[in-house]
Amino acid sequence: MAESDVLAVAMRLWPQVRDAGTVQDPADLDRLLAAQGQPGAPGWDRGLRYTFACFLPGEASQVVLPTGERIEDDAAARFVGHLLVTRTLVGAGLAVDEGVARAIAEAHALTWIAAGYGGQPAVGLGLSLWLVALDPLADSDRPLPIDWAADVYNDMARWDPDERLFSHYDVRERALDWAVYASHDAGRRAGISRWTLIEALLRLDGGDRGRLALTQLSAAEDSGERAPAAAILERNRIAGLLRAWAAPRS
Repeated sequence: MAESDVLAVAMRLWPQVRDAGTVQDPADLDRLLAAQGQPGAPGWDRGLRYTFACFLPGEASQVVLPTGERIEDDAAARFVGHLLVTRTLVGAGLAVDEGVARAIAEAHALTWIAAGYGGQPAVGLGLSLWLVALDPLADSDRPLPIDWAADVYNDMARWDPDERLFSHYDVRERALDWAVYASHDAGRRAGISRWTLIEALLRLDGGDRGRLALTQLSAAEDSGERAPAAAILERNRIAGLLRAWAAPRS
């Protein structure tokens, strides 16, 4: 299967994984796993070997999310593709696999651990919240299995060589801080629908910060062009989850 087909498989499997935590045919997950460490994956040319390739090298890359966001920047689209494949695998129960665990770790290294969140756009950071929400070790002080020998980590402006021991818990705390920050101002989350953020936060037990971010997002609005009907329906599905979350509990 060509790398350009990987994203379509991940997107097809995601609703079942999201709602049931399983897939009908595990062989579909093997098709995703086969895309790991292949040319075209984010950071591959700088030594990363656990990210997933959704596009071939030199191929025009573009991702359209179910909630309507369109990612056309090449680097952003490739990274978002990695996130979408990784969350499908983690949601289906493959986080115990060493390769998948390292895929999570490399995603975290390129976002929450890097200075300035690695320069990632809001859509990359927002989707990364899913990896925190689905991580079975999110509350753990276990160090992330990051291979700091990769050439990409030699950028001292982004990764401090004297601070290279990060836990799952450290990442969770940084992600929640960003979620509150982004939920406060639409300009801080440009390029990602609030509904995409809301669903990830609903799955993430974020305590007071998670509740604050959800409360702020529930009162916000998405700006920009009207989304297509399919995206509006997806947003409406998430709106139902938000209403259920906000309903008074007896």
